[in-house]
Amino acid sequence: MWGIETLLSTLAGGISLLVLFRRIQSTRPSLVPKSVALVVLGDIGRSPRMMYHADSLARNGYTTHIVAYRGSAPSKHLSENPHIRFVYLPTPLGWVTGLPRPLFLLCLPLKVIVGAWDLLRALVSIQIAPAFLFVQNPPAIPTLIVIKLAAFLRGSKVIIDWHNTGYSVLALRLGKRHPVVLLAKFLELLFGRLAYAHLTVSDAMKHELIKEANLRGRVVTFHDRPPASFRRLEEHEAHNLFSRLPSLNSLSDWEPAFEPDSTLFTTSSGSLRPDRPALLVSPTSWTADEDFSILLRALGLYEVAARKFAAGEGGLRDSHGQVIPLSGKKAARKLPKAVVLVTGKGAGKKAFEAEVERLEKKWNWVRVRTEWLEREDYPRLLGSADLGVSLHTSTSGIDLPMKVVDMFGCGLPVLALDFPCLGELVKDGKNGRSFKTAEDLADELITLLLGFPMPFPSDIDILRVGIKDCKYGGDEPGQEWESWEAHWDRIVAPLMAP
Repeated sequence: MWGIETLLSTLAGGISLLVLFRRIQSTRPSLVPKSVALVVLGDIGRSPRMMYHADSLARNGYTTHIVAYRGSAPSKHLSENPHIRFVYLPTPLGWVTGLPRPLFLLCLPLKVIVGAWDLLRALVSIQIAPAFLFVQNPPAIPTLIVIKLAAFLRGSKVIIDWHNTGYSVLALRLGKRHPVVLLAKFLELLFGRLAYAHLTVSDAMKHELIKEANLRGRVVTFHDRPPASFRRLEEHEAHNLFSRLPSLNSLSDWEPAFEPDSTLFTTSSGSLRPDRPALLVSPTSWTADEDFSILLRALGLYEVAARKFAAGEGGLRDSHGQVIPLSGKKAARKLPKAVVLVTGKGAGKKAFEAEVERLEKKWNWVRVRTEWLEREDYPRLLGSADLGVSLHTSTSGIDLPMKVVDMFGCGLPVLALDFPCLGELVKDGKNGRSFKTAEDLADELITLLLGFPMPFPSDIDILRVGIKDCKYGGDEPGQEWESWEAHWDRIVAPLMAP
């Protein structure tokens, strides 16, 4: 199953690693103060927070070795940066992840051992001794164990960037009380506490890890922020993007453009159409912590409501769930057609598309499309859309969705599925709205889109203004909205100062 080539490669690597250990122990090189090995046991091109860290490190003069798996291409800005070097790891036994549960558990130790071996060999082979090992967690195993060993051998300080807990992700597949999950939790918290410094993505995560893991070293909350380049697009820029996206152009039979060179949303001159559909965007990685059936159920309810409003029979639900007919000027308002664009790649995409195809046979007011965007087009789409939708539910209950941060950076209000610490990021009624059920999401869509597009200020416009007016993570000073660069210089740079 393993393969003779893999076995021989591992044996050869082991011999070379032993030689390196002897060399390191006899003549440990002195640390290079402004040097970092940034470790991502995943696809670096799909790890935006770590790529932002790498960019900030390089901007501050650190020689940065990115140790990660190949996959999606990193940004051109990183790949051409003279301060950044890539150390790519072989992907260990990738077929294990797709196995049925019994075989998965049987082969998991082998996958961990091979991955640990490759990572340790890469870290001790870096020619200069990095002053810091800057590691993304999860995955925790074998990453944190290997990082601790490499730090001992090289004399480096470890900084852990806690995105989530690895054992909570594993529990999605195996269950919280499974022995493998309990062992993973023990090892993650044991080796996780032994670091020079810790970054957490939320205050809730900071408090939970201090309580659960008894973290040592400095612990700071470093909320995600978007790069300064993320922004709201001008109308003519949005027109250019809409003209190029195949998923949107495929809707010409559903809502035809009435003049040459126009799009579903813009005129040929590049201005927004007054009769345009509403554009909603929902970025996803198609993982188990996002339930898109909630979105589809909500859109089905929106379809029913749009038909009723078109017939003059619409209304809004009150707090008791009763539909109250509208009166006065509001009674004349109608719901627009709605286009939902779901971005990203993942295993659940094909099943989702098949369900959409089935549902759209009965829908006239709603269309849902999927799209894989080039890196540069992703913020452009967010900066052109009307509303964002986040279906992220934290496996741990203490991490925050970076997709919402990206939306806010592009001036895009969000409708976000609620979970315990979401309030650190989404301020309900100020920069977005939270929901718990499909019915709640449908109500929010109907309320915000009724009469769309309305003259300024609509409820959506008010939420957009609120993005920069809110404080995040608390009301104390320093919680205002700011770019990644400013946020990093204020919080992370001091941790690494001599």
